Amino acid sequence: MTKNLLLTLAFICAAILECAAQTNPRYLVLFNDKANSPYTVAKPAEYLSERAISRRTRQNIPISSRDFPVNPAYIAAVKQTGATIIYSSRWFNGSLVEASATQLAAIKKLAFFKGIELDLPVANLTSQSPGIERVSAINKKFETEEEPLSYGSMNAQLALMEVPALHQKGLHGEGMLVAILDNGFSQGEEVGFLKTPRDEKRIVDTHDFVDRDGNVYNNGSHGLNVLSTIAAYQPGTMIGAAFKASFALYHTENDGGESPYEEITWLLAAERADSLGVDVINSSLGYTTFDGEFDTDAYNHTYEDMDGKTTIISRAARIATRTGMIVTVSAGNDGNKSWHYISAPADVDSVLSVGATTYDRTYAAFSSVGPNAAGQMKPDISAVGAGAIVGTTAGTASSSNGTSFSSPLIAGLATVLWQEHPSLTAQQIIYVLKKSGHNAANPDNMIGYGVPSVTKAEEIIQNEFMPLGTEKEMLQAVVVSPNPAHAEVTLTIPQTLVGKNAELNIYGATGSSHFKSATRLSEKHNINTRQLPAGLYLIHLKVENQERTLKFIKN
Repeated sequence: MTKNLLLTLAFICAAILECAAQTNPRYLVLFNDKANSPYTVAKPAEYLSERAISRRTRQNIPISSRDFPVNPAYIAAVKQTGATIIYSSRWFNGSLVEASATQLAAIKKLAFFKGIELDLPVANLTSQSPGIERVSAINKKFETEEEPLSYGSMNAQLALMEVPALHQKGLHGEGMLVAILDNGFSQGEEVGFLKTPRDEKRIVDTHDFVDRDGNVYNNGSHGLNVLSTIAAYQPGTMIGAAFKASFALYHTENDGGESPYEEITWLLAAERADSLGVDVINSSLGYTTFDGEFDTDAYNHTYEDMDGKTTIISRAARIATRTGMIVTVSAGNDGNKSWHYISAPADVDSVLSVGATTYDRTYAAFSSVGPNAAGQMKPDISAVGAGAIVGTTAGTASSSNGTSFSSPLIAGLATVLWQEHPSLTAQQIIYVLKKSGHNAANPDNMIGYGVPSVTKAEEIIQNEFMPLGTEKEMLQAVVVSPNPAHAEVTLTIPQTLVGKNAELNIYGATGSSHFKSATRLSEKHNINTRQLPAGLYLIHLKVENQERTLKFIKN
């Protein structure tokens, strides 16, 4: 017994010593500038994917020094102090650092040191695996649906927004990329309703920013529920709003307790989504107060902080929208509590903040309300959140409540609508969705503009963004995807041009002709590129007396 007791005490002492060696707090260390950076605006492919660059180009969003990664020389200097760099943030120009008091003091003496976010540690966690690796763009294409869809129990929540009308046009999210930032996706590698996106390799990127163990499927299930409303494909049981989109799954929320660290992991995940070329981010998360040692006035947010530009996560979301991504965020579930306001980052001006309704489009009492602290109306828009149908870890459909589920419904709708109208910007899609809401005539701080309508959205797009519909204007709306391409490229053709006769020519970078065809344009006009060598190509499209040239890269 004495021997066992001594062994037990030895193990306890070893554990204490190990913990003592691993309890250095983490700080978000900020740097002064990006001077002498090896990165340039002229070579964005060194730090952004081709897909990310294309998204910005389509929306006339310039690349800037904010997009540059942190100066490698700064990172090297911080490591010289003995501190551990967990991740670096290009948007905030800083690094998440695990450091002792001595190491932190040395960092503060570095010439490029600017400060520490919050002037406080953001976590006391154990570092584990390496940080972000480079990710590639998606290039997969799928066939359109031929049979009528059987939505099962998800039918009502989609029909309320008229999403099936887009599906009937053959629009299901093909070629679009959606990121989900959440608490994990437990059983996501097993459940039947995600078999199709798994088999078609449309889950193109995953990363665990919390545990950093490389596995997003061994954590919480909330992210799985959220993902199901967009990605599920199990005819007769449940079908999501953009079930043929591709997905990036990021674990940013720690179920063990709320801390400012989760706002930083959200920032890092949003940066990764941007770099990958994500079109739509959904985040069914919100932050107001924290737990444990972080439950203090120094960390907790006040209503005055809900101004869209104060909290870490809101500043991150604000930047994310300015890279041309649509960011949909749950308004929160505090409408019937003492804190009844929206949470961060639903307070951001350019974020699409989503409230919850019942199936008769009336306000759900739990849904958080606005305005934000700057006086801006929030939420912006609403969808079913009372009795929403979600997929579970058991692979079944279940009813659940929360703006957590109204937000991804809107994200799915935005994805498919943007697929149909790729010439619009992210903020134009948001504008259209808001104006198409059933409460648009009298928007308020409970449901915003209300539940959107596909029919009304299409009318707004035609009347406000394509009023003339001339061939010249429509040619500017033609989009080539995927880009880079492999076996095939698709020209997405505006409805005004569908059925018109056209001449198509493909030229190499040297001017050599590789393809020539007289054709009648279809909505999704496919061109076989299998025989083309790798390189840059030009597609010359002529409709009547109007012409346009588009570029694509063949891998």
